[in-house]
Amino acid sequence: MKIFMKIYLGADLGGSATKLLLCDPHGKLLAETQCPLIRTSAALTAAVHAFLKTQGRDEEEVESMAMTGVGSSFIEGPVIGKEPLKIDEMQAVGQGAQALSCQQDILAVSMGTGTALIRADHARIRHIGGTGVGGGTLAGLALRLTGMETADFIQLSLSGHSANVDLKVGDLTRDTMQTLNSDLTAANFGKLDARGSAADQAAGLINMILETIGVMAILAVRQDTTRTIVLTGALAVLPQAKPLYDRMSRIYNVNFLIPDHAPYAAALGAVLTIL
Repeated sequence: MKIFMKIYLGADLGGSATKLLLCDPHGKLLAETQCPLIRTSAALTAAVHAFLKTQGRDEEEVESMAMTGVGSSFIEGPVIGKEPLKIDEMQAVGQGAQALSCQQDILAVSMGTGTALIRADHARIRHIGGTGVGGGTLAGLALRLTGMETADFIQLSLSGHSANVDLKVGDLTRDTMQTLNSDLTAANFGKLDARGSAADQAAGLINMILETIGVMAILAVRQDTTRTIVLTGALAVLPQAKPLYDRMSRIYNVNFLIPDHAPYAAALGAVLTIL
């Protein structure tokens, strides 16, 4: 008789993509994958079947399934013969960010289609705000500016320089006594003209989105007891993200963290909620 190890399945049905993962009974992440937008039980079942197959797992091994994200509201009925438990997205992001960062007292930033700010500590997890600037902004403007899909636009941005389209504080003043860092952006796209290439514009757009999210997070912790900001979601792993947030950490005396598996924080948090 074949002996199965119990595993737990997490699904984050976001506004742009779906993330799936498997955990052991202790919450250890075993495998993860990303697939296109899902809005039906049949499509989710098919995606889960394919994921389990690639991992050499049987659906009988799945003890329970938890799902979160805006798309979870569309899922009705069982998936692989089990009724998924629906978890509040903000709770899932907060708990997932705590687990991935190994920190409890944090501001979790969910950088998805839009952006949500979630305050999490030992006592509770609560949504404190957000912005419509996020991955959806990137996808929409990338298509409008260049006709490119997001992945190709990101690749294009790597050969560009946002400094060729952004106006910096150092571009506006020679005053060495002024309190603002000369490398700070004074105006995103403030010097956009015919000299800025398509790659420069792509770099400028990604920089604007990441800076906007970063500044919002910094303002959110300005009067708080924590200075730790954990970045999650697909935008957190853009190539430009780490160097930009490392620089913002130094300038603003905060601690931006981008943990491993950052895009899967919500899916992980959903599973941890039911363990």
